[in-house]
Amino acid sequence: MLRRALFAGAMASLIAACSRSEEPAPEDQATDTPPTPSGGRIDAKLAELGIVLPEVSTPIAAYTSFRKVDNMVYIAGQGPAMSGSVGIEYTLEEGQAAARDAAISVLAQLKAACDGDLDRVVQCVQLQGIVRCTPDFTEQHLVMNGCSELLRDVFGESGLAARAAVGTNALPVGFVCEVIATFEVA
Repeated sequence: MLRRALFAGAMASLIAACSRSEEPAPEDQATDTPPTPSGGRIDAKLAELGIVLPEVSTPIAAYTSFRKVDNMVYIAGQGPAMSGSVGIEYTLEEGQAAARDAAISVLAQLKAACDGDLDRVVQCVQLQGIVRCTPDFTEQHLVMNGCSELLRDVFGESGLAARAAVGTNALPVGFVCEVIATFEVA
């Protein structure tokens, strides 16, 4: 009986899919189309800085990339494409570059959360930075300047946030650093 119901459901789906026209319905186009670039002030600033935002990454575990609550956007931890530790494979300056790359991933998630319009950002409220490093490395705050300075360059003084920077011996998928961010949006 269950097998017959599953087969009937699968056939109904197949028939419905085959009967659709090649052109998607207008309501399908609205949901399947990614947010268009805002073309506004912040996009112009990103272009001036030579920054192209990547496609948003999908979560690598059981979580969502961002969560909007009222006028706040909470961005899940974002990391760079680099793996290793500051103090072993990477210098302080290379760690700063990794934090900057993580900030670019934060901006990509933020743009998705703002339906493509980064001009909606009011301010960066808080940043949490986690740096994978050696036990004797104590300049995590300087590594995270790579993130903070980029956000300041993009948003001006409203890009500077309350911030914490800590060190650890390991991060998911070997990230050099991870950035967690909270933004206020209009």
